[in-house]
Amino acid sequence: MPALTIRNIPEATLERLRTRAARGHRSLNGEVLALFEEAVGAAPEGPVYMPPVPLPPKPMFRSLRPGEEPKPLSQAELDRRWTKIQKLRWVDSRSTEEIIADIVGSRTMGREVNL
Repeated sequence: MPALTIRNIPEATLERLRTRAARGHRSLNGEVLALFEEAVGAAPEGPVYMPPVPLPPKPMFRSLRPGEEPKPLSQAELDRRWTKIQKLRWVDSRSTEEIIADIVGSRTMGREVNL
């Protein structure tokens, strides 16, 4: 099993560790291991789920005119723009099959490459 050596422990810290170990009916080594496991967490069994860390919100900026400094949009302006976007709808007189056929027909096999 791996070993770890800790050097230059202040006498007062070592005395507090001894006191904690005695209160918990542990050896000094057992107390240090318990503290390490508490600090870094015991080894989990099975896969570990780490919830995603939310990113801070990015400020939204409006279009700039030449020489103008960017200013964050107000919440009222963001709400107004979102409402406007929600009202937009895709309009196409073709059927789904016709749109798919048009997309597939517009594709190319890529360019020819001679190596």
